[in-house]
Amino acid sequence: MAHERVLFEKILQAREVEQVQRQRMLMPLLVDLLPAQMVEFAAIAEELERNGFEAEPFGPRTLAVKAAPVGLEGRELERMLEEVLAVTERERQAENQETRRTRIAASIACHAAIKVNMPLDPAKIDWLLTELGKTKHPTSCPHGRPIALRYSLKDIQRAFPTHLALG
Repeated sequence: MAHERVLFEKILQAREVEQVQRQRMLMPLLVDLLPAQMVEFAAIAEELERNGFEAEPFGPRTLAVKAAPVGLEGRELERMLEEVLAVTERERQAENQETRRTRIAASIACHAAIKVNMPLDPAKIDWLLTELGKTKHPTSCPHGRPIALRYSLKDIQRAFPTHLALG
């Protein structure tokens, strides 16, 4: 989740200055979509473009992805697209440009981030903690889940009562 927060803020910043890094596909990734997802793609295609995607309809129910944000590839790329295109009509109507921008950036960050239980060397851990410290909201991921929790000595002692202590 820490990496997700770092990526999220970098994505929003890069998007604002129009310097999103994208990677071109050797062969377009073809993603089959439902009709409602194709409608949603048409509605958010410009925002996807601003976030590093180059995609276009390839027939009535298929999307051809020719480029994607750096770090987003394979199955995670497909999952991310499915996630951002699975918006209900009610959600679409309630969404403004800013919430759409945030939702798409959060999804890209989530799917491009380091995964749970992925081993990290000490240098990568140091880099991640340094970068997390530079973010605007270092205590939560873009979806609002906590990255770190603070426990007082009293909380720890309560969790490990003295009568259970070995000695």
